[in-house]
Amino acid sequence: MSEPRKNTRKQMGDSKVKKSGKSAGKRKGKSHDDRSDVISDLTSSNWIDMIAMAIRTPVFDHQRAIYTNRTLRFGQVDAVGFDFDHTLAVYNCPALDDLAEKLVADRLVKHEGVPREWLEKVPDPGFARKGLILDIDEGVLLKTDRYGHVLRAFRGRSKLTVGQKRDLYGDRDIIPHVTDDDRFIQVDHAFSRPEILLWSALVDHTAAGERRDLWQRIRHHTDTIHRDGSLKQVITANPEKYILPDPRTEALLVHLRATGKKVFLLTNSEWEYTVAMMNTVLGRDEDLGEDWLDLFDLVVVEARKPGYFRPSQSKDAKVGIDEKILIGGNLAEIEKHIGCSGNEVLYVGDHIYADLISSKKNVYWRTMLVVPELEEELTVQSGMPGIVSQLREVDERRTGTEREVMHWKAVEACLLSIEDVVDSDRKGLKKLRHECAVARKQATDTLKDFIRQREVLRSKLSTATNSHWGSLFRAGSELTHYGRQLEDYACTYTSCATNLLFYPPGHYFRSPMDYLPHELESM
Repeated sequence: MSEPRKNTRKQMGDSKVKKSGKSAGKRKGKSHDDRSDVISDLTSSNWIDMIAMAIRTPVFDHQRAIYTNRTLRFGQVDAVGFDFDHTLAVYNCPALDDLAEKLVADRLVKHEGVPREWLEKVPDPGFARKGLILDIDEGVLLKTDRYGHVLRAFRGRSKLTVGQKRDLYGDRDIIPHVTDDDRFIQVDHAFSRPEILLWSALVDHTAAGERRDLWQRIRHHTDTIHRDGSLKQVITANPEKYILPDPRTEALLVHLRATGKKVFLLTNSEWEYTVAMMNTVLGRDEDLGEDWLDLFDLVVVEARKPGYFRPSQSKDAKVGIDEKILIGGNLAEIEKHIGCSGNEVLYVGDHIYADLISSKKNVYWRTMLVVPELEEELTVQSGMPGIVSQLREVDERRTGTEREVMHWKAVEACLLSIEDVVDSDRKGLKKLRHECAVARKQATDTLKDFIRQREVLRSKLSTATNSHWGSLFRAGSELTHYGRQLEDYACTYTSCATNLLFYPPGHYFRSPMDYLPHELESM
């Protein structure tokens, strides 16, 4: 990375003109009072919008709700930090994925000699999603439960049968206990979707011993388009095509600072890209230039997460063109600048590993995971009212009936073990055995019926969520591996960062009560 520029924001704006053809240096033409008037006007209008939107409380609109795994007193949070990509910046994912897929495909054809026709049979976009596990040696894409048991699997576009899954994996736990020299890779970010689609199109044309190399080549070219600017150059030239502006974003930032909380941005993106996109992200006019900086107490770019959260990273930050802009650095510097640490900080991000697991393990920040797929699943469930409660009721009845079957089997076995009886008791014993067999058969038939009902409901809900993989969070009666991580590392989670706007600054995010199996018996 080059040395930080020791110049004005105008010069930074001029450098952006060379990169994207659009000027971001218009801030220089405004006096401090002019800028204050602009912010004041925007703040007033945003407060009106915020109050109007807050009428749609999450109590009645579950898609706007924030869900709680670990109790969080928001009033004790003094600073709120945000990731940029897929958190504050809400992308038009179909357009972005198509662009990334095309750029990587072109590089595979040009640099790797991949025939263009092999890339014409890419699966539909819904086939690639977060939370899946990639077996780069076998060329298989997996969905596992929280214990690592394989539930669904595809090689390329072909779904593996139960026998094929058993031959490959048996009953062993794939994730998280087995690493096999990095054989299993979790798909944990939205940017991973295009490479999964390309992998699925090419894996059938690759021999078993070449699949790991195929994945590494796809990964290399995906990293290249992000690092050499070829992807971002197209995006910044036409940000309106790739960004879905959300005016609530600015209202949220204004609201948080107005209630006395520090607000900071912590992103891996470069300054040039951030400044080129931020006005579009906020739904602002570009004439405002870099006035969006007034919405933050601190902006950290090129953070290199997850390494940023490791205590061993001691690299000092380089001060940018403004005292509130840091380039790179380490955790100690950001906590010094914002004057908060540990549980006083809430960090909001979308990447389960880079944003949440690393920060939670190393620095004890409170966390909020942004999961856009949550809104999709809530929409599906709302379109099938009562299906979740039906599934829960059927499952509870299945469990109770299963115990009844076990009871009658035990009684029947006991009766069948009785041999030495007097003739006067033999008739009564036979009658008891018959009654027990009838009761056991009735309970067994009822159990089979509940199992069928359960599978129909599960299949209906799963297929409606995603025809290939089902729910992102649930695998039958168990959580998925992704769902387990969300439960373990996300203090709270929601479908969109701006949902935080609908909660007062002192809100008590209360986690549901945990129950052990024996406690559920008395309910």
